[in-house]
Amino acid sequence: MSDINKALNKGIIHSLLGKYALYVFQILSLAILARLFTPAVFGTLAALQVAILFFQLLATSGLGPAVIHRQTFTDRERDGIFSATILIGSIAAIIFALLTPGFMLWLGLGHSNLLAYVLAINVFFSALAMLPLACLQRDSMFLIIGKAEVLAELIAFLVCIIAYLAGGGIYALALKLAVSSIARFGCYYYFSAGSGIGRPACGLQLNSIVPLWQIAKYQLAFAVVNFFSRNLDTLLVTKYFGISTVGFYEKTYQVMRYPLQLFTFAINPALQPVLTRYRHEPSVILSSYYQLAFKLACLGLVTAVIMFWCATDIVFILFGPQWHSAARLLQILALSIPLQMVLSSTGGVYQAMGATKQMFHCGLFSATISVTVIVLGVYLGDIEFMCIGLIVAFAINFIQCFYVLHRSVFKQFSSNDFLRLLFICMLASVNLTMLNVELSIATNYIASMQRIILVSLPTAIGGYLLYRLLQRT
Repeated sequence: MSDINKALNKGIIHSLLGKYALYVFQILSLAILARLFTPAVFGTLAALQVAILFFQLLATSGLGPAVIHRQTFTDRERDGIFSATILIGSIAAIIFALLTPGFMLWLGLGHSNLLAYVLAINVFFSALAMLPLACLQRDSMFLIIGKAEVLAELIAFLVCIIAYLAGGGIYALALKLAVSSIARFGCYYYFSAGSGIGRPACGLQLNSIVPLWQIAKYQLAFAVVNFFSRNLDTLLVTKYFGISTVGFYEKTYQVMRYPLQLFTFAINPALQPVLTRYRHEPSVILSSYYQLAFKLACLGLVTAVIMFWCATDIVFILFGPQWHSAARLLQILALSIPLQMVLSSTGGVYQAMGATKQMFHCGLFSATISVTVIVLGVYLGDIEFMCIGLIVAFAINFIQCFYVLHRSVFKQFSSNDFLRLLFICMLASVNLTMLNVELSIATNYIASMQRIILVSLPTAIGGYLLYRLLQRT
């Protein structure tokens, strides 16, 4: 096994262990909260989280990958960057608190200054957490990151439950987001003392952030464009389909993204730090990346098939019978999982090669395709059509992203590898022909688990055999 594969595997394993502990806890806590709060309450928070995510993007300014990419830092530069993030976070939080009440009125969610103030806390502490988290990621300290995130989620969950029992209503869920961001920052900041860069403090050299901006500007531009392409659907569904519908849609999308979180999102933090060490050997990175991409594609195919045929059981187990309407949407969106798993992993490759400009161009193309599909689905008033259109959009974006990756970044093309990868990712879409087959409604947890296991075992075996076959060809 080559050095890059060894380093990549070690980083991925540590990242997976840390992230899996977090995701297991999040799934368990979500199963409890989904039974305490109605789809309308979750729908309101889902719409507001779009605004939170946007201001978090602006507050962090895409600086995390830039910190990881840079080779050395002095203590004065580090402290100056940290002070700059405090300033940026404060401005972003204030603007968020001022604009959110009007945003809520536009969406038809009512008006609440207090809710805006609580959620603004999340924006501020997300900005502060950027540098301590990047320090940990830079040294591949993923197990420590995992411990910090699990501890933060546990504290936030307990606060949410206490607030709910005290009659907090929607404010209990909002408080969970705020407390989680505070606890994450506290944990990252404490553990960053053991990183190579060290624990940051307030400093006067604010202009230290300027060199990072040369790398981060395209990262930020890509993140903003990608944000609108991925979140415009939530806003439009809220505006034109109603708050309960967006509650079902948001939970559907959340379940569909769990496999991405469990695999791709857990792997991505390990990609850039490891691949950056080999950025002067593009052929080595390309070969190692395709080995990883084939694994992700096969894993995504298996996951998509299981989620398609077990949609009602999964929704019943996670959220309870009141969320049954989300099952059909989950069937459709699940088929995009292989495409999204591989596509999401390309960001670490672009960043490792310093090709953030090309990544931004891909994001711009992707946003155009996705937004067109979303607007068309809303115009036709058919949310199922919109979900099917998103699968088509992901397929088009997949082809375009890999074309740019080969032509402009690696400057070499491996048609056989790409076509095999595309075939695996598109294979799940064959299930669309069975979309009108009625799935029986879950009635108890034991029957649901039995059906999931019966579908999972042969599907997993088939996916493993497909992967082994690809290795031999």
